Amino acid sequence: MKKIPKKVDPLPGTFMLTGMFGFVITAIYTYSGKIPLDYGVAFCIVFLIMLLASLKSIMPSQKI
Repeated sequence: MKKIPKKVDPLPGTFMLTGMFGFVITAIYTYSGKIPLDYGVAFCIVFLIMLLASLKSIMPSQKI
């Protein structure tokens, strides 16, 4: 059976920007105590996943 390569469509640049700014702002607010620690960690994880997904979508796929 022939393996069909997966094609990842690029995400818009605003998605990466939202992930970066969201992570930094949430980390600062959590560190300063403006938001609770459990909410801060949860939001940081969400924004980090967004950032990693946008980085994955801009990297070229490799044929093996």
